[in-house]
Amino acid sequence: MKFEKLVKFADWATRNGWKITQADGGKNLPTEITERYDIPLEYRAFLRQFSLFTNAAENVWFLCVEEFLPKSEDKFRWNEFELISLAAADEGGETAIVDYWDRHFPIIMSVKNGYEYYAIHLESGKVIHGCEPEFEENTVIAENFLEFLEHYFDVGEIL
Repeated sequence: MKFEKLVKFADWATRNGWKITQADGGKNLPTEITERYDIPLEYRAFLRQFSLFTNAAENVWFLCVEEFLPKSEDKFRWNEFELISLAAADEGGETAIVDYWDRHFPIIMSVKNGYEYYAIHLESGKVIHGCEPEFEENTVIAENFLEFLEHYFDVGEIL
């Protein structure tokens, strides 16, 4: 079964010092998220499985359901990079930024070496990487989420 890769990845992450908490199934994604994004099945399975998935330094983390819940303005939000881009956009540039983020569902955020993220391109399913200062410029990392996880068994580190 292909979701066995989630379990293997969690085992790998635990052996490499990541902090992981199993989800209890009590929280759901906000309607704002489910209406905006058609989240791929593989990542929905990840969201059902884990409520916390972060490296030991807590500067690289997977976005789990908790990260998508409303937060106060002074907390790092799931769409922080979209918000930064919108704040810096030239007049009229906001539409292109929102369109980009409508098509890219963020799955990992990092503040380890500056601001970076991984996201799933919703039309192709590919996992992409982007970073500051131009968050909307990206590089394809894997053909899908499960291939992305498998890739990191070999690499040994995310971001």
